[in-house]
Amino acid sequence: MPLRLTPLEYLLSRLNLLPTPLFDTPLAVGIAKMLVTACELGLFDVLSERGLPLETLAEKLECQPQGLQLLLQLLVSAGYLRYHHGNYHNTRMATRWLTKESPMNIAPYVIHSPDIVAIWDHVTEVVHTNKQAMRMPYEEDASTPEAQQLLARHYAGLASLATALGGEIVHRVRVPEQAQQLLDVGGSHAAYSVLFCRKYPYLHATILDIEPGIVAGERTAKQMKLEERMSFVCSDIVKDDFPTLFSQPFDVALYFHIAHLLPPEMNVTILEKVAKTLRPGGVLAFVDQITDQTYGSRLASLMVQFMALTMTTVGGTCYSFPIVKRWLQQVGMEQIHSHRLLTPGATLITAIKKE
Repeated sequence: MPLRLTPLEYLLSRLNLLPTPLFDTPLAVGIAKMLVTACELGLFDVLSERGLPLETLAEKLECQPQGLQLLLQLLVSAGYLRYHHGNYHNTRMATRWLTKESPMNIAPYVIHSPDIVAIWDHVTEVVHTNKQAMRMPYEEDASTPEAQQLLARHYAGLASLATALGGEIVHRVRVPEQAQQLLDVGGSHAAYSVLFCRKYPYLHATILDIEPGIVAGERTAKQMKLEERMSFVCSDIVKDDFPTLFSQPFDVALYFHIAHLLPPEMNVTILEKVAKTLRPGGVLAFVDQITDQTYGSRLASLMVQFMALTMTTVGGTCYSFPIVKRWLQQVGMEQIHSHRLLTPGATLITAIKKE
């Protein structure tokens, strides 16, 4: 966590004797900014092999030593670095979550996080009106260099998060025996499809998305050397008819982190098309922030509520399990179950197409 309190500080905070709002504003925001800066510099990657002194770090990162030292000292206090015998070292947390060598690397998502924070600049407007205040990056003109950089950060961030945390989802979804075809609806970066293909060597994934997402997904497939087991279909999942795009049914379909972007009736329309592409007995896996599935976790509840507010800002919202279950029943699915995940705020829902 960005703020590491001593036992005494934690106790004083619980007793309401410390000004906790002060920690939630300049301190937390400041640490977040320093962490983004460190990831952009590649600081944690430079330190991934061994600890280094200030002067060597400054040379490698092309920074002025005294200026860099201010950043390093803050990261030590925040728990991302440690200082020992004149050298700076990554902590275990930084090594696991913020270095390229780690399969759990979420540094690209950290770099993308200011784009998410920028959405919250419209919170006051949303609170007053409860109406959409802006559009998602992929809905804007992508022809400018700035827009292209924004999209690149967007998809790279989502891909890193899916790669780091998606293994649990793949483990929980029971893919039918002899399954060969997977449909990833709105799968863009294709990271979830990569995880399924790695676990099931006979599975072929088809990723369905708009052009910016397809570009990101093709890049992921190439990086993971899975081009031969992944196909990409450029399509508008809202407007296009899935059954006319595919001649053969799918064994598994993924509907991951799509529902919160769309109104209820649109989700039902898309899920109906997804269900039609599944063979009888096929599996539909649904992942999203589900409002009533936080299991008493304060962190999960905070994540879900942040997502609900953020999505309202761009024209979406979050839904409860009964609502999602009703959608799935409406489109011909049965054996609908929710699964608690370790990832805070995320819920997996699985369903089977009726025979």
